[in-house]
Amino acid sequence: MKLKNKLLLSQVFAFIVIFIILLIMVPQIIYSSTQDKEIRSALSFNEQIMMRMEKSFDELERFSYVVSEDDELSELLQSYVRNPSTQNEAKIRIFLSNMGRNDGIPSYQVLGIALNIEHGMQQYSFHTVGLANSIQSMISEKVLPGKEKNQKTKTFIEPFEFPEGESTTVFGGRFSQGYGYVQSYKKNGIVGDISIIASFDEIIYIAQDITDYCKDFQLLMGDSNTVVDSSVKTSKINIEEVQEELRYGNSYLEGYTKNGDEVTMVRYSKNGGWKLFTRLTREEILSNNRSLIILNDVLVALFGILIILIMIPIVKKFVGPLSEVSHQMGEVAKGNLEAKISVRAKDEIGEVIEAFNIMTEKLDDNVKELIVREQTEQKLRYGLLVSQVDPHFIYNTMNTISYLAQKGRNQDVIAVNKAMIEILRDRLRIEISEVYDTVEQEISVTKQYLLIQDYRYEGIFKTKITIEDMAKSHLIAKNIIQPLVENALYHGILENRDENGEVLGGLIEIAVTEQERQVKIVVKDNGAGMSQEQVDKILNQPHTNIRGEHIGIRNIRERVSYIYKESAKLNITSREGYGTIVCIKVPIV
Repeated sequence: MKLKNKLLLSQVFAFIVIFIILLIMVPQIIYSSTQDKEIRSALSFNEQIMMRMEKSFDELERFSYVVSEDDELSELLQSYVRNPSTQNEAKIRIFLSNMGRNDGIPSYQVLGIALNIEHGMQQYSFHTVGLANSIQSMISEKVLPGKEKNQKTKTFIEPFEFPEGESTTVFGGRFSQGYGYVQSYKKNGIVGDISIIASFDEIIYIAQDITDYCKDFQLLMGDSNTVVDSSVKTSKINIEEVQEELRYGNSYLEGYTKNGDEVTMVRYSKNGGWKLFTRLTREEILSNNRSLIILNDVLVALFGILIILIMIPIVKKFVGPLSEVSHQMGEVAKGNLEAKISVRAKDEIGEVIEAFNIMTEKLDDNVKELIVREQTEQKLRYGLLVSQVDPHFIYNTMNTISYLAQKGRNQDVIAVNKAMIEILRDRLRIEISEVYDTVEQEISVTKQYLLIQDYRYEGIFKTKITIEDMAKSHLIAKNIIQPLVENALYHGILENRDENGEVLGGLIEIAVTEQERQVKIVVKDNGAGMSQEQVDKILNQPHTNIRGEHIGIRNIRERVSYIYKESAKLNITSREGYGTIVCIKVPIV
């Protein structure tokens, strides 16, 4: 049997044994070690979800109080009681319709207001413009009698489905589900009830975030435990059983129960009787826990170590003859390309020794040839990378000059033309052997570029330049600051637009400092930003393909890699809608 077959069989045997052990032990280890931590994380997550819901509940309750205490509304109601005319009724409806907008409350939180009052023996009903008749009927026939029956002064209205075409409000927009809040009204001798109708879609939207953590949840309302939202059609959460066996967490508002490999968490709201039940399974605990990745890495490392320990005696037995090959290869590594090995074996090792002898005969010539070729290619490549920037810049500058000339701004044309001449003069100094320039000179060129762009995009952007005095005289790779600024302007500031396509404008910040024998260059903008996928594409795109958007950053990445090798660092931090930060660190030359 050949050597490679012997090694293969021994590796397969060791792998199967260890893999079976890991397959049996790892899931139980992970589950046992992370269950309690996962419960705490789930309780904290449920608390955050409930707090977001409570914000909407509290806002609805607060707005209801604002309506009940509004003096102008009270005066309109008294006027109507004294003179129940159509005109006075219209004033009340319009006033109610404008209250949400005047209060600044989001439109989806006030879809409508219904006011049912009585004065003396008379009863009156008012509502906002656009409030559907079916909703008015529901309030008068179901909500208000239920409130009176339970002897409550205020309570939430259970969520309900909007009839087709009846969810349009005075604010516009359509909604599928609604809920609300009703409280008693009593002011200046007029009593009744105020009912605020809001969109329940927003509450459902908040609750759906739970599915990122676990798949089965239910949102309940009131003492009757009415289910108002559920993530699955057939939930496996047993409400009564969970409440009977509940263990409280850090407060009386949260708790959990364990049932085999499942954990059910409960979060209560501070008011309104809302309850959030979430069920976390064993599989979800394993998939959600971030420590699973770390633990797997550790186990893989241990697996590798065990394989090595098992294979050491086997490899020593089978590949002992390769020791001489290893020794002679060490000689080659030291520079002795005349090292030779006598061929004794007739198997694969003998073939390796023969190939090694042939390799050493040709290696010296190949190394010399490759060095010369690589130097030539790198010089040509660097020259091309530098020259990529000029045509693009000249084209943009010519557009700016044409624009100013069309406007008859001759003095501005002279200023822009002078700035372009200064930049081109600096570019003409570039040679293959002269790839560095001072920070101060690079900033000077960048300022000329910003002057040109300021004429083209008047009032669109501002700049802030901060340079440490000690960094001004340091040498850095030439022409790496201006392309970053150009990229920030064109792909950051000018791409940041509002819903009408108008440029919002922004700020470009340039900072150069000295840190730990390195020059740190930071170009920051608050423009359109990029996704992480775009950032990864820019940083990891192959050297042979640097076309398309953000060519400035890719160009710089190529040049700093050529000049500084591994000692330079380029980092991009970006977030869509918030801007981009490009940071370059190069050693002090």
